[in-house]
Amino acid sequence: MRKVLTVLAVIMIGAGASAQAGMLNPLDMGLGVRAMGLGGAYTALARGTESLLYNPAGLAHQNGIRADTSYTAAMGEFGVGWLAGAMPSLGAGIAYLSVGDIVDPQGDPLAYRQFALVAGGGIALARLPIPAPFPGALGGSLKLCSTRAAEHLAVGIALDIAAQAQLPVPLGELDVGLALRDLGLGLGIGEEGGGWSTEFAVGASLSLPFDVFAALELNSYYTALGVGWQPVDVLEVRGGVQLANGIARWALGLGVGWESFFLDYGLMTHPQLGTSHRLGFGIDLGALLGL
Repeated sequence: MRKVLTVLAVIMIGAGASAQAGMLNPLDMGLGVRAMGLGGAYTALARGTESLLYNPAGLAHQNGIRADTSYTAAMGEFGVGWLAGAMPSLGAGIAYLSVGDIVDPQGDPLAYRQFALVAGGGIALARLPIPAPFPGALGGSLKLCSTRAAEHLAVGIALDIAAQAQLPVPLGELDVGLALRDLGLGLGIGEEGGGWSTEFAVGASLSLPFDVFAALELNSYYTALGVGWQPVDVLEVRGGVQLANGIARWALGLGVGWESFFLDYGLMTHPQLGTSHRLGFGIDLGALLGL
């Protein structure tokens, strides 16, 4: 069991959340490819299926039907797969994490696997029966995660609640996001009990001239700054830095779109554990099928 906990410590550091008190789950890895290229500064920017991971209020801005999948190779220690879909105001996703079979000194396998489901929704403030002081949205998501470590099995549930707002400013538009993530119960391994690791995040993103944008995020476990540039409609270049526990992690990303198809790549460094890579593929099903 000790070796399983050692791997869990690596996962916690890889997620940029080694200070968290509760058991991590695949959704704590972020999983968003665009978000990774911005260093994790994504609470204010979250759109589409990545809203399920960072700010479910972003689902209120979804147009058409979108499907995404991604795979994260994290520092050579473990992999995380992600499959999700979104339609106007609604979305759902599945995540799977595996570190393979760990063998103890006696030769016994100590497998570690996690499987997570998330479903969420967002609604624009303009659709509520009360006057909205500014354009924005509210959202929430429900998460379910099962964890198996050796012969131990645990199941936990959690809730995210979030909001986004768009504010006009002289240079363009200011997006602001708030999220309270992983309000939940359970999810402990054997005698290592404990709740999910509740996280508070606040972010802002400013659209600048020449299709440049900058995003800042402050949350319970890290601070991130990201910048992006879209020189043409089919290409977006991203970069960022994430600061956590005295460690700076640098990020780069690239997104390419062609008709109804999208390809995204992101990487994030770690000075001790190496570089994590994330590759994603998306389809605009609505446009593809003429819906």
